[in-house]
Amino acid sequence: MPGSTYYLQHINHSLYHLQLQPEKPTFVKTTIMRYFTCFYAMLLSMQLCAQTHPPVKVLLLGTFHFDNPGLDVAQFDGADILSAKRQKEVTEVVEKIKAFGPDKIFIESTPGNQAKTDSLVARYKEGKLAVDANEIQQIAYRLAKELNLSTVYGVDYRDADFPYDSLMQSITEAGQLELANRIKNFIDSIQTAFNASLKKYTVREMLLQENDPANQAISVGWYFDLLIAGKPGNHVGAYLTSEWWRRNMIIYENILKNLNGKEKKILVLFGSGHTALLNEMMRYNKDLEIVAVDKVL
Repeated sequence: MPGSTYYLQHINHSLYHLQLQPEKPTFVKTTIMRYFTCFYAMLLSMQLCAQTHPPVKVLLLGTFHFDNPGLDVAQFDGADILSAKRQKEVTEVVEKIKAFGPDKIFIESTPGNQAKTDSLVARYKEGKLAVDANEIQQIAYRLAKELNLSTVYGVDYRDADFPYDSLMQSITEAGQLELANRIKNFIDSIQTAFNASLKKYTVREMLLQENDPANQAISVGWYFDLLIAGKPGNHVGAYLTSEWWRRNMIIYENILKNLNGKEKKILVLFGSGHTALLNEMMRYNKDLEIVAVDKVL
C-alpha cells in the first residue's frame, strides 16, 4: 500500500492540473479544491503524528535453556547455572540488559499461565521464591525486580504440532539416506559445539553466539531443508516447517497485542530458535526497531 508521501504528491499534482482547466465552473473547482485541501491536511497530520511516535526498540534475546529440560531434538549438557561462577556471569548479563532499560519483558510462557507468572514474580520481588536455574527466573525475574516492573508477560503458544518422528519415518520410507544423514550430522554438530562452548565461554559470550546473525540464519534455513522429506504427495516436511512458523507467528501476535503504545523499549526472552524467526517477522514492522544483541551485551 502506498505511503502518505505518495498521496500528498498525487494531490499536489491534481490541484495543479485543476487550476489549468478554465472550462470547469468556479464553484465546482472550489468544491474540489476544498476537498483535496482537507484530504491533504489529514494526510499531513497523519505523517506528522507518525514522526512524533518513534518505533519501539526491541531486544530479541535468544537463549539456550539454562536448566536443560531436555525438550529439544538436540540434547545438551547442563550449564550449572546455580554455581557461584555462573551466577556471577548471569549477573553481568542482567546488568547490561538493565542498562538497556526495557519497559516490558516477554517470556517463553503461555498467556494462560499469566496468573501463576504474576504470583511468582511478586514472590521473587519479596525474596520469598527459591529461584530455579531456568533463564526466565534467572534473567526476567531479576530484571523485573531491578527495574521495578509489575510483572513479565507470557506470550508463548504451545498448541502447534512438531511431528519429528513422523518426519524421520517418512525419510526412511522414501529411502532418503543422504537427507537422514544430513539431519543427524547437523544435530550432532550443534550438540558438540554447544557442549564445547559450555567448557570455555561465559554466559554472556554464549548468548552472543546464540544471537549471532550467521547462526540465526542457519536456524531459520534448516527447516526449509526439510521440505523434501518423504515421497511425492507426503508433505510432512512442509507441515512441520509451517507449524513451527505458525507457532512463532502467534507468539509475535501475542507480543503485539500486549503493547499499549506507551512502551519505548521491550525485551523478548525466548529460545534462540524462536527469536531467529521473530527477527524475520518483526523486521517488516515500521513501528518496531530491532536492537542488535551485541550492542547491549
